Amino acid sequence: MFDENDIVRTTTVLTLLLTPGLLLYRMDIGLGVLLGGLMSVLALRLMVVDATRLLRMAKTVSLSSRDVSRLNRRSFLKRLALYAATFAAAAVNPHVNYLAAFGGLLLPRLAIYYHLLQGRIKRGS
Repeated sequence: MFDENDIVRTTTVLTLLLTPGLLLYRMDIGLGVLLGGLMSVLALRLMVVDATRLLRMAKTVSLSSRDVSRLNRRSFLKRLALYAATFAAAAVNPHVNYLAAFGGLLLPRLAIYYHLLQGRIKRGS
């Protein structure tokens, strides 16, 4: 089985492997994938840190559903701000491709599918 650290590591490797080839193909696409990939790693890591903090807090303090909802909403808004900053930077900068930045933001999903397929192949199912 895989955990969030495997996904972060695989997303980072995918970003660093795709970027040089795409930079040679077209500079704006390579920079877009680099921007989107690095921001997706940052957003994924932020989600892991916030969830870990929430679970540790739940062990020590009794949290109501309202407190948990508030903390989850705050975490979501932080990640949403990172995504908005990525799209704003890609839209404003003429040297960065907007769709490539979107593709870079989708790299964690690709890493999850990779690990799911890898696990199925190892299990033989």
